[in-house]
Amino acid sequence: MREGLPSPEGAKRFLENAWFEVEGVRLPRVLLGTSPFIGAGQFGSRSYAYWAAFYNRPERVAEVIVAAVELGVRGVQPLPYPFLAEAVRRAQALTGQELVLAATIGPDDPLADLAVFDGLDMRAALLHGALTDRAKGSQLAAIMDEVRDAGLLAGLVSHRPMRLMERLSSGELPRPDLLLLPFNALGYLMDAPAPELAKAIRSLGVPVVGKKVLAAGRLRPEEAFRFALDFRVLEGVAVGVVSRAEAEETFTSLAEVALELGWPGED
Repeated sequence: MREGLPSPEGAKRFLENAWFEVEGVRLPRVLLGTSPFIGAGQFGSRSYAYWAAFYNRPERVAEVIVAAVELGVRGVQPLPYPFLAEAVRRAQALTGQELVLAATIGPDDPLADLAVFDGLDMRAALLHGALTDRAKGSQLAAIMDEVRDAGLLAGLVSHRPMRLMERLSSGELPRPDLLLLPFNALGYLMDAPAPELAKAIRSLGVPVVGKKVLAAGRLRPEEAFRFALDFRVLEGVAVGVVSRAEAEETFTSLAEVALELGWPGED
């Protein structure tokens, strides 16, 4: 174990016990992201390899989820693919641990996507960025009402986070329960520098979970988490990994930095 890192037991204890509450609903602060499992384009030259290894292969995805669970991760941020839901079910059967989902739905048929996660502990439905960023406020409001009627938190994802902040602040869009936004040191897939976006997040006052914190693998975990968490505007983070070794490095580094900074507590 590298000097300065918490013990494996200490890191696991942090991850297991790191939760926040939105409208009376508890969510894990640390979520396993799932973009690598669909070979998402942001991973560049690695995208095809990820797609070949994981796409429509729930048994392979379940192996990674199990590794994260054994480290203390208690939540998943799945995209609306049936094989990802099946992987969660397999991981739960293997570990005996029920996982909490804050799932993306859409962009094509977001309400139909809710059925993908039947039988799982889904607590939040987040409208895909391709939908959030192009839809009118009335369209988003109607979908969000349906999501809340289903007993879920209604959230928004954006590929243009500062523009979304402006639309929310002006009243153009309905106020969500939760946001999932890119936030990283490189400004990768962001439309404003992190300090500006952090200021807008504080002003808006909606809970934010950070994604792309590692800038799709362009940043090392320790430096990435130290940068992102030190702004004190993220209630949680969603982070994707593709192996047990990567999970161990990533989530142990996250626990180390969070404990050092006292995240999510205030200064």
